[in-house]
Amino acid sequence: MLKKNIIDEADKNQLELYIHIPFCAKKCNYCDFLSFPMGEQEHRDYVEKLCREIELTSENIAPEREISTIFIGGGTPSLIDPRLIVRILKTIRQHYHVRDDAEITIECNPASTITDKFAYYKNAGVNRLSIGLQSADNRELKTLGRIHIYEDFLKSYQNARLEGFGNINIDLMNDIPGQTERSWQDTLKHVLMLRPEHVSIYNLIVEDGTPFGEMYEDGRLVLPEEDTASGIDGITKTLTEKYGYQRYEVSNYAKPGFECRHNYGYWSNVNYLGFGIGAASYFGNSRYSNIRDFRKYLELDFDEDMKRGWAELHTDVQVLSKNDQMEEFMFLGLRRIEGISETEFKVRFQVDIMSVFGRQLEQYVNQELLVHDGYRFRFSPHGMDVSNVILSDFLLD
Repeated sequence: MLKKNIIDEADKNQLELYIHIPFCAKKCNYCDFLSFPMGEQEHRDYVEKLCREIELTSENIAPEREISTIFIGGGTPSLIDPRLIVRILKTIRQHYHVRDDAEITIECNPASTITDKFAYYKNAGVNRLSIGLQSADNRELKTLGRIHIYEDFLKSYQNARLEGFGNINIDLMNDIPGQTERSWQDTLKHVLMLRPEHVSIYNLIVEDGTPFGEMYEDGRLVLPEEDTASGIDGITKTLTEKYGYQRYEVSNYAKPGFECRHNYGYWSNVNYLGFGIGAASYFGNSRYSNIRDFRKYLELDFDEDMKRGWAELHTDVQVLSKNDQMEEFMFLGLRRIEGISETEFKVRFQVDIMSVFGRQLEQYVNQELLVHDGYRFRFSPHGMDVSNVILSDFLLD
């Protein structure tokens, strides 16, 4: 069970920051993230604008908040000069109150992370790495369009340990075209034997507009059969338990005490601000995103009061209604293995949870897809396997 001090949901003063670095060496076949190749000058120009956004946002939105987590994602943040990462974190510390125990994560690609970069990250205060391996099978990596091989990952992982990093996540992917139960078992066993503190395991989703999406439409993408996918899930459960990992969210497993605080905050109603193109924010019961156009972002006029630049930066602003907030409480909170609290729902919304979602909760408890212990609702093991279908049923008309 997740330690209660990982996220204090009563602490309204905490704030999480997400920094988007959109650059990558090459788009992977499955990727629909906002990322693209650019040169070193564009890297520098982007970080300069990013730091200005960070600075002015601190003055206009949340000067009193304490930063509990920082997550630098992408794209491939490890692709750019590590001194630019140092610059970003220095800017944050200059303009925000970063807690002494803040979790600070950077995503790394095995092909672009070498020893000296880890040293820069460590000295800048990064205390958690997230390494995107995806598979230990080089044939599967080639199918995915990854630019690294498994041996690159091993070297990167070893260098990170030698630099003193004691909190490392490894990203893995299953349901890859051509993947078998045997190849997944080999991948997972190879990774867990390294004893990382955290493992994220995602199912491949074929997105429109990607090479995989086009191949799927043409009938050229052969995905694992349902029986194989079910077998892969069984292998995941068996091996993670064997090696001492606790599943605390649909896609995440951790050694006790090493749950990702940043992501857990997303599922627990913690406010967060996103910086850089396409970054999303949730603050004061509003959600909004930054513009996705790279050139327009660089041209934004961030004057002292941000009047014009601020208006042009943010898109898709949504003020959440009470119904919106109750929906999010359900489909974000239920992602956690510990589930959701009836009492917390009533305190927050001043209404009984059964009066709003009684039909769905009773139905899935009766089907043994949800478990109710008298105080909380959570997924059963079988319910977790079909969680996406169940969660979609908690939308209010």
